Amino acid sequence: MTEETGALAAAAAGVPAAARAQAVPRVLSIAGSDSGGGAGIQADVKTIAAWGGYGMTVVTAVTAQNTQGVQAVHPLPPEVVQDQLDAVGSDIAVDAVKVGMLGSPAVMEVVSAWLEGCAAPVVLDPVMVASSGDSLTAVDAAAWVRLLDAADLVTPNLPELEILTGERVPDWESAMEAAGELAARHAVTVLVKGGHLDPDEHPAGVPDALVVPGEDAVVVTGPWQRVRSTHGTGCTLASALATLAGARLDWEQALRQAKPWLAEAMGRGEALAVGRAELPGWHGPVDHGWRERERR
Repeated sequence: MTEETGALAAAAAGVPAAARAQAVPRVLSIAGSDSGGGAGIQADVKTIAAWGGYGMTVVTAVTAQNTQGVQAVHPLPPEVVQDQLDAVGSDIAVDAVKVGMLGSPAVMEVVSAWLEGCAAPVVLDPVMVASSGDSLTAVDAAAWVRLLDAADLVTPNLPELEILTGERVPDWESAMEAAGELAARHAVTVLVKGGHLDPDEHPAGVPDALVVPGEDAVVVTGPWQRVRSTHGTGCTLASALATLAGARLDWEQALRQAKPWLAEAMGRGEALAVGRAELPGWHGPVDHGWRERERR
């Protein structure tokens, strides 16, 4: 067995049932629903299970989407989101939280207030634009400030980093500079993702960097995946990192395990035969279950 999680490895070593149950990370996903199953809540739950965690959900919005794009977004009323948060929080311990699409500034405020009272590590995937380019979240500056302040790790791609910082990031150097400013402003670790870079300009591989205020950045590079099965990659990476953090790995350890796993899932995505891949607008899901399938 690889060292997927320190706590889960201990669970496999014959400890009593009660201790084994405590070793399973209980991970709460706060995000929108994806009817196509490739992103959002659906991707999060699949990912949490793939990494040995127990997934819980707070649905913030219902989307109508498939592999061709997003057809409609219906944010839930803030009180419905609050009811879900209260129900989970009053009964179930939370070891980590992943936050994705929130859908409206009002829901962002509800979630931020709840996170401010949560002791578990919080991974924020600042979903503003889907992989297809469809806009998903209204940008509200004050709501984003509060949400970023409540997070422990934020995982923007380059377009999201531009929106969060108000700066152009045309290359990796400017992205690193902007990520450093964002990290310092909100006392948060920033995972800046290089998937939108030009592969020809980065032949050594796609870089992702953990940027921590006052520390040297940690850059983890992996091979480029020249595939079309990219839907839900941000959701999937963020929920993998949250699950590993819930098992007490630090962010670098978590990234070094989650990044190659996601690359393999992307490479195997098209073989799932989900959606009409012959159409030019196809963005298929990654294969969240590839590792479990191989173990059978």
